[in-house]
Amino acid sequence: MRAFSAIVKLTFRHAVRSHIFQLLFGVLLLCVALIPTTITNSTAADFLKSSIFYSLWIVSAVLGLSSIWLGCFIMTCDIDSYQLHMVVSKPVSRITVWLGKWTGVCLVNLLLLAAASTAVYFIILYRFNNLEFPPGEKERMRAEVLVGRRAFRADRPDYSEAINELVRQKIKRLTSQGRTVDTQMQEKLIKDSQLEVVSRDSEAKVGVVKSWRFSNIPANTGKPIFLRYRPYINKVASEDQRPAHLLWSVGIPRERKAAAQAGPLAQQNAKTYDIYLYPLDDKPDQVMTGVFHEKELKPEWNVVSSDGYVFMTVVNLDRLGGTMFFQPADGPKLLVPATGFAGNYARAVLVIGMELMLLAALSCAFAGCLSMPVAIFMVLSYLLFGAFSVYMVNLEYLAGFADRFGQFVGKVLLWVVIPLQRFDVSSVVSDGVLVEWAFIGSLFFHMIVLKALPLVLLGIYFYNKRELGLIVRK
Repeated sequence: MRAFSAIVKLTFRHAVRSHIFQLLFGVLLLCVALIPTTITNSTAADFLKSSIFYSLWIVSAVLGLSSIWLGCFIMTCDIDSYQLHMVVSKPVSRITVWLGKWTGVCLVNLLLLAAASTAVYFIILYRFNNLEFPPGEKERMRAEVLVGRRAFRADRPDYSEAINELVRQKIKRLTSQGRTVDTQMQEKLIKDSQLEVVSRDSEAKVGVVKSWRFSNIPANTGKPIFLRYRPYINKVASEDQRPAHLLWSVGIPRERKAAAQAGPLAQQNAKTYDIYLYPLDDKPDQVMTGVFHEKELKPEWNVVSSDGYVFMTVVNLDRLGGTMFFQPADGPKLLVPATGFAGNYARAVLVIGMELMLLAALSCAFAGCLSMPVAIFMVLSYLLFGAFSVYMVNLEYLAGFADRFGQFVGKVLLWVVIPLQRFDVSSVVSDGVLVEWAFIGSLFFHMIVLKALPLVLLGIYFYNKRELGLIVRK
């Protein structure tokens, strides 16, 4: 244990003396001091979201580069300077050396993360409390952004029957034209039919009532529930979007014994209440399509039923007759306050800390059996492969064989590579959405235990078997 602690202290001291680390440390200080203090948006929402998002993202990026550099630098420096040759001649195992160096690198970056995230937290809150914003807007931001809200998505219908029917119709039409439907063609028909059915279900034509049901919503919390959504007009694309009108309504449950007649959304299975629709606004709401919007459901409305359901409807009232689209990924979803901003911010910092420890482990694993430039190249390539794989797997439009082959390669790579964007929680925290413990546990198990740990153990094995006598530097 004395050898381990001595290696950690020497690693910490050596890392702090690195010129590249000192440069990254200066960049980190500059970003922490400037970003929250220079953002001067006109609204409290823009200021808070921009400050939290960019500050956390910059801290994560700079410390991530620091972890990669220090991991590769520390592991190769002792080998290149022949200091490790003397250390391993003592009764100290190479595994102890490796773990001590990794712990030292993690200790440096985690201390910097704690200091930087704490400074960002207090600077943002100080500026928010001292800037001149309307009182009502500040209170709204405390309820929407400075909080951790659990997200509940609408229940998804079972599309299987509609997809199968559409595939049967397409096969019948192709067969009548004399075309042969092989296995590859059938797979393409199934995929195209899935996209078509989901797209058809996400559209809302003018004057048509579109409804959603949300389940497992906690009742009687005494806190408002927020409806978050992003509509598109005419097409699901960021360009050519414009203002449009719509009207949201919420279903209010009423005990059946007190109701004179069944409501328009009366439940067949639940015998104790009926659902009555009440509009959220007195007149149609004009919104800008292509961007996110939120509406508040006050706690005194009692919109949650006794069995945990909330019912929402929307009517497209666009005056130009355009069709609206509500993508499943963009909502609508309900946000229910679950914790304070400090607790949610601490969870985000924990995720960043896991990312830094992961990057340090990968860097030490590669640098233990490679030279420093090659080790840095391998780590960056590994991370770029992860980003490439996510992009190709999520690609919806496949133009030809190259795209299909790239998507197949991406799916294969995701079994072994780590998409680092999974650790990016800056946008989640800036939107006031809760960083769930289940999400953190999933990251730890799938990204660190299943993917990173085997690679790290392999790197330790090669480091332990490396013949130091073959390393000669002139």
